[in-house]
Amino acid sequence: MARQRRSFSPEFKLRVLQEVAQGQSQASVARKYELSPHLIPLWKQAFQSGRLGGEATGGPSVEALLQDQRVKGEIIQEQAQEIHLLKKALAHFGSKPPASGSTSTNIVPKPSRSKKPAR
Repeated sequence: MARQRRSFSPEFKLRVLQEVAQGQSQASVARKYELSPHLIPLWKQAFQSGRLGGEATGGPSVEALLQDQRVKGEIIQEQAQEIHLLKKALAHFGSKPPASGSTSTNIVPKPSRSKKPAR
């Protein structure tokens, strides 16, 4: 059975190229992502000529993709900080039993059961 041709998003291609730019060998990155080693130089050439983002076919430009990636990275960092803060709050407040004499957490009052007959 023939192997189906795969397509890769511009974001994925940028991630692969960034790993190579950070010092990993093309061969090791290709093995990591199960890519043909000849793709990375092709993607690098497309990136350098400004065609990697798909703008030739109406897709976003490389600059727009990089900006989007930076914004998403900042959002992820903020969310990680919020999660850390919430975990600390839960550890601090969630482990203590309610104070004696505190009211019930049920806010909705229970309906009274009147013994008056219905009309």
